[in-house]
Amino acid sequence: MNATLEIKTILIPVDGSGHARKAALVGAAIATKFSARVILLHVLLRNLSLTKIYELAQTQKMPPDVLERFKPIAPAVYDFGLTVPAGVIGSVASTDLLIEIGRRILETEKAVIKGQGVKIVDLVIEDDDAASKILEIAKNEKVDFVVMGRRGLGALEGVLSGSVSTKVSHLAQATVVSVT
Repeated sequence: MNATLEIKTILIPVDGSGHARKAALVGAAIATKFSARVILLHVLLRNLSLTKIYELAQTQKMPPDVLERFKPIAPAVYDFGLTVPAGVIGSVASTDLLIEIGRRILETEKAVIKGQGVKIVDLVIEDDDAASKILEIAKNEKVDFVVMGRRGLGALEGVLSGSVSTKVSHLAQATVVSVT
């Protein structure tokens, strides 16, 4: 038997977490070996608390003008770093702000995997349930591999309702690699 493994497209969902970074590196290693196209996907972080989103914006080195946009939304978070659960205060992060953070995450991960030798990288931002979007893109793009972090930024939600990686690994037609 002379079978060969052919990997043309790899989907890597990223959310700015350490697990997602590790998944990007693993996905990049596979993509480089097979000269595969990579799709980096970010699903807007609507379920995160403002505190976590603000901390993520800081770690992603968002420009000061972007960080300033947190002040009217949640002065306690911006001024004092207080923890405020999602939805407790009247407002939440605007879609524009979440998209800006998502773009920064995608651009950062693109630079990392390009530095690992990946040649073709497509960037996608979506807004909906993360597992549903990963599955939809994997199917529509005929993805061969999904490489994702086992835990993301919404770790508590995953414990309560089942993690995104568990849902994807059970329902995807592609091979799913879950990175710890």
